[in-house]
Amino acid sequence: MRALTYSLTVVTLFAVTLAQSEGIKDTVETASSSANQEDEEPKEAWMRAPAGGVAVKSGEDALLTCVVLGARGKPVLWKRARDLQVLTAGGVRVTRDERVTVLHDDSEEPLQGPGIMKGGDVWALVIKSVKPSDAGLYMCELNTEPPVRSFHKLTVISRGLTPPENQNVTDTYSANVPTMALAHNYTDCCVSANVTKSCLGYCSIQSILDGPGQDPEACQADFPAIVKCMADGRNHVPCCIQEHIPDICQDVCRGEYSPVTDNIKTHYSCAASMEKTLACIVEGIELLPSPPEDVEVEPLNEKQLNVSWNPPTENAESVTEFIVNVTTLRSFDAHLIDPSESSLKNVSNKMIQSFTYKVPSNKTFLVLNDLLPFTMYEVTVTSYNIHGSSLPSYGIRSLTLTPGKMRTTEVASAPQLPDVRSCCINAGVNHYGCVDKLCDPTKTFEIGVTDLMICAPWAGTTFGCLANNLDHTPCCRSRGLPESCLPLCSGNITTLDFNHFKCLRFMNSYTNCLLQGYGVLPGPPSRLHLTNIDTDYAVVHWAPPAALADTVQYYNLQYKSLSSEEDYRVLGKVQSPFILEDLESNTDYEIFVEAVNEHGVGEASPRLIFRTQSQVIEEEEENANAYNITACCERVQLSTVCMPLCSYDAKMSDLRTLAPLCEQEFNKLVRCGAGGRNHETCCARRGVPAACRGACAGAYSGLFYTCIAYVGNIVQCFEEGTGFLPGPPREVHAVVSHDKLFLDWTAPTDGANTTSYTVHWQKVGNNTQPYYYNSVQLDNQMNVTQTMARIESLEVNSTYHLFVVAVNEHGTSLPSSMLLINITDGDKDNKEVSGIPSPPHSLSVSSHSATWLALSWQPPQFSLPDEKISYTLYYKMPSQNNQGNVTKIATTVTGHTLEKLTPNTQYVAWVKAHTDAGDSLPSETLLAWTDPAYPAFVEPPTINPVNLVVEGTSMTILCIAMGTPTPTISLYISGRLVRQEVTRHMVTVVHNVTRDMDLISCYADNGYGTPMQASRKINISHIPTIQASGITMAAAGDSVILECRVEALPKPTIAFWRDPNGRTPVIDGPNYSIQLISDPEEQTKYTMRLIIKKITEADEGDYFCHAENAFGKTLRPVSVRLRTSNPHHNVTECCTQMNVSSACIDACSFHLDMDNIMDRPECMNDFDKLMKCAADGSDHRSCCASWGVPRNCLELCRGGPVSRTCALQHARRALACFRDSGAKMPGPPRNLKAHAAPTPNAVLLSWEPPRKNPDTVYLYRVFWRAYGAKVPEKLDTSETSVVLTGLQDDVRYECVVKAANDVGTSSLSQPIMFTTAGQETAAAAAPVSTSGTASAVGVAVACILVAAILLAAGLYYRHRKNLRLKAQGGVAFENPSYLREPNPDNAVNGTMPNGTSNGENGIANGISNSAAWRQETQNPGTTLAAAREVDPSLYEELKLGHDGAGFKRLKP
Repeated sequence: MRALTYSLTVVTLFAVTLAQSEGIKDTVETASSSANQEDEEPKEAWMRAPAGGVAVKSGEDALLTCVVLGARGKPVLWKRARDLQVLTAGGVRVTRDERVTVLHDDSEEPLQGPGIMKGGDVWALVIKSVKPSDAGLYMCELNTEPPVRSFHKLTVISRGLTPPENQNVTDTYSANVPTMALAHNYTDCCVSANVTKSCLGYCSIQSILDGPGQDPEACQADFPAIVKCMADGRNHVPCCIQEHIPDICQDVCRGEYSPVTDNIKTHYSCAASMEKTLACIVEGIELLPSPPEDVEVEPLNEKQLNVSWNPPTENAESVTEFIVNVTTLRSFDAHLIDPSESSLKNVSNKMIQSFTYKVPSNKTFLVLNDLLPFTMYEVTVTSYNIHGSSLPSYGIRSLTLTPGKMRTTEVASAPQLPDVRSCCINAGVNHYGCVDKLCDPTKTFEIGVTDLMICAPWAGTTFGCLANNLDHTPCCRSRGLPESCLPLCSGNITTLDFNHFKCLRFMNSYTNCLLQGYGVLPGPPSRLHLTNIDTDYAVVHWAPPAALADTVQYYNLQYKSLSSEEDYRVLGKVQSPFILEDLESNTDYEIFVEAVNEHGVGEASPRLIFRTQSQVIEEEEENANAYNITACCERVQLSTVCMPLCSYDAKMSDLRTLAPLCEQEFNKLVRCGAGGRNHETCCARRGVPAACRGACAGAYSGLFYTCIAYVGNIVQCFEEGTGFLPGPPREVHAVVSHDKLFLDWTAPTDGANTTSYTVHWQKVGNNTQPYYYNSVQLDNQMNVTQTMARIESLEVNSTYHLFVVAVNEHGTSLPSSMLLINITDGDKDNKEVSGIPSPPHSLSVSSHSATWLALSWQPPQFSLPDEKISYTLYYKMPSQNNQGNVTKIATTVTGHTLEKLTPNTQYVAWVKAHTDAGDSLPSETLLAWTDPAYPAFVEPPTINPVNLVVEGTSMTILCIAMGTPTPTISLYISGRLVRQEVTRHMVTVVHNVTRDMDLISCYADNGYGTPMQASRKINISHIPTIQASGITMAAAGDSVILECRVEALPKPTIAFWRDPNGRTPVIDGPNYSIQLISDPEEQTKYTMRLIIKKITEADEGDYFCHAENAFGKTLRPVSVRLRTSNPHHNVTECCTQMNVSSACIDACSFHLDMDNIMDRPECMNDFDKLMKCAADGSDHRSCCASWGVPRNCLELCRGGPVSRTCALQHARRALACFRDSGAKMPGPPRNLKAHAAPTPNAVLLSWEPPRKNPDTVYLYRVFWRAYGAKVPEKLDTSETSVVLTGLQDDVRYECVVKAANDVGTSSLSQPIMFTTAGQETAAAAAPVSTSGTASAVGVAVACILVAAILLAAGLYYRHRKNLRLKAQGGVAFENPSYLREPNPDNAVNGTMPNGTSNGENGIANGISNSAAWRQETQNPGTTLAAAREVDPSLYEELKLGHDGAGFKRLKP
């Protein structure tokens, strides 16, 4: 039931399809009329021929349908065409392949459709689950006489490929269903031709027009196969010619493709004609037949060749005739042929001859008669129908036989072999296997080890019978059999053992020696020789062997190259003469021949060694007669760098590279390329547009970049024309006599093909040009065959223009020169005029500015191609009438730039050409203006990428400037000059951008007006960078602030983590506060702050500052530690040590009680001691200054003596600072000592860490100076010792040290005095107490020094102030890196400190700008007038620090 449904579906589908294609409107009539149609069956059986094939994917089912009309009950057969295997007969499957079935409906019910009378007319072959091996032709055949057949093509597409579009699972028929114009799909052919899978988009016309999906450059290697498959063996050239497709583009119409290589001739343009070409191919596929198949040529005798072929596979039924083309090959010249065999020895001038023979479509063979003996012919066969033809079949080359020889048609029987079998049986060998193998000389090569072991008892008998009473030892020895095996050849062997097993390898040679000894094999071929040795082939001859020549069936020819180690290559079943092809030129070969009959291969002929001819010599001989374009380029003095372009085989890569360098010399290349010949006809034929044809006539039009697509078309015409077109006439001159003119000239140097000359002349009037550009034709012409001419009846008092061109049947040359002749009444005597080059022309301004003009022109149109031409350019201002004001410039190129001109000024220019023949007339006159001068104007720079420049990447900067003349543009990046160029548009790519490249400036100046600068500030996006505060010490319950300084763009998102791996966050809540504070001065800087409000042991440990933006993320650790010591300072103990009076001792507690002090005036005498104890050795001036404590009172904040007014007003504020940060700040270093150093002029200082917060100290600052010196020196170190160098012996020095951590600094340590010998034991740098003689001495010294300073204050104040301002400066910390100055905190008086610390890290670069020293550079007293301040005493300066607050004190 399923099969019946399938059958009906197929029948209905075809019926409807056929009805639609015929356009039949009323195909179904009444039942009676249908019955009448059934009775009217066709008189003859016939089938509808399919117009396409079936394409299915591998694994799917294929359905091939056949419509048979007029079967009259005869069976329909389905066959496979390649092996003619019958698949089905009628409705029965014949093949064993169960995948094959036939669908057929035997019902008599009429169906719709033209010519289909009933369902029984349709037979469908079904192949289930098709495989690639099922692809090919299938034949539907009606068993009649003669048989009626139709052919059906099945294509199996791989699963990875796309099946052809517009194909149904059923066949379509060209007679009734017109195929769509774009349905030509040749994917199956491309697949079989191994086209790359990615290039299969070019294997369908539709996909080519829609877009193949692959770059053509990637498929260049596959295009020859693709184009061949596209043409499908049809000749589409007539259609292409009818559509006016250039001949250079017609190779696709023939199924050929010229691969695009680096050779300039392969770069030609066919894009304009491609659509018409494809249309012709699609039309030809539907209408034209394919080539004949299986063409064979067999020589019959010395004058006959038999040609046979099979019908074409496509449109075979439409073939009307076959055309057989027979061509005599030129390679077989008379002097190369063996004189004894050649029939051409009396022919002196043999030309190539071609003959065509027409053969009716019902014949597939042709016997060629009346041919020349021993001559090579090439035969092709072409199919023709009413629409056109196929392409010729593959050419077959064949030789006719030598005179008197006929092709042997019968082979005589070879002599009988001896009856070895009977010999063995009679001798008593009774084992059947031994008799069958060891007693049959034709089977001895099949003997194995088992046979020898079984038949060993009869060894003497069997091998004796095989020898047949003959000794074959000489033959065996010559064929390499070992000594132990030779008894087998003589038959004298009695026993077999394992030593004879190795003889089995030589049984083939043994058998051959037996047959040769029997006399049944042919002898060696004789007279082996060669003729017609060429570069890639040779003709091999031999005579039959002397022995048994009539039994020879064929010959084996073996040959090898002597230059390689390869084995002999065997060509079997050949006959003499034989064409040995595919040889390499200039190579030695060795050959020999063996005769073969029914028994085997006979003895080989003698070896013959020969050498093929050299291809290089042939090419040199051909090139010797060619036009030498290189010599022309040398004569016109083409620059050396451009010489690679002076060749018809120039490389396209060289043209692209050298075009900018050689653009002004292209006119020389074009002139030499044209060679003085007019190639315009060829260029027009090959599709070169009219605008580019000037180059075809040797006139470079200047449209290089417009015409570059047609360079291959033009160069091919150049090369082709040098062999056909005549060269130019030379040395043209005239003699004028009144109204008559006599011309003569010299024939072209390569003018052997010149047949005539044409003289052109024309009268020149006031309204006519003296000659036509890009034209070689004038009003009057005269054709002559000699190199002279006479022109009469010229008008007197007139001017004529003349030139001469050479002519032949292919075209004309170009004129070599022109003559401009004045005919006057005074020319009674002969006046001689010589030809000169035509003037330069097309003088124009190619570019211009305010101070220069760039002029260009075209070279003379009439000149010899190899003539050296130079030019003189003349120019002046029109107002300068004096001839001396004309400026002359000599040049050899067709262009020049006039420089240093005046802006907004008119100039006059003209050009003359100079050759050996003479000077040309002037060119046309050119009037040109220079531009007015305008000052430079520059636009703000354009930066790309816009608003997204990332640090470390690249940015492109465009500076655009206007102005005349062209300005000089300078690019500055953050103040640095990066690039400078004279241009209007300057593009600069900056790599590895850094964040300080944020100011881009374009500066323009052209010498007129004011230079202009335009700048743009940009943001450099970058990954966040973090500076962390390090370790913070705190007491339990304190409020702790952890800070990280972040620099990022765009703004980062922040977080504090406790664990960076687990990403454990710190959550903003009751005990934690997270802040991100922007820097008001720099938008890219932020401070991220974590405030721990009451720190506990759980909060102690490491925290991680995390900042992230779109360009990355950064993580830095900060830490907080709880102090292990008592966080409260015991002020009572300090007060006791300072001898505070007993009446005030109770005011001392863990914190000083200010109210208790104020209630008892007697304690005011001990106030300084109380404050010193409360300060606990720390410097709190920064805190006090931030709360508004005036500068003159800041000494109170580190426990120093102050006035009573300061004590009463600001003591509470100082005590508050003591309580807030006193527990966190370090105390002063202890036990400062000086020791003698091991090196001269040095001393070793050492000290102990402070008692308070020693673990938090990360920096010590050492101050020292010569005793009595005014300015101290300083040094920073992280160690507790330091070596001071550069000291002087016998000089006393004083020194103090202070400590610093992240919170602040300590007060100064106790001062010491030292020399290079060490510390002075009984000396102090300054008084440290208010009692005793030391105190008095200190006060006296201070008073004296103060008096000295007051006397010099007026002169020194300004200078001192500048020094302090310089030392205080914070500019260097904020400025970009390239403007940074040395850090003032690391330099003293402009030089680096002359000390180093232990561990080679005495100078901690950059630390001086840390939080520890910021309070030293603060200036809280800026509100005080400078007039009220005086310089401090030396002790005060030393005590307070060189650049710290409190440097000055108030005037009394």
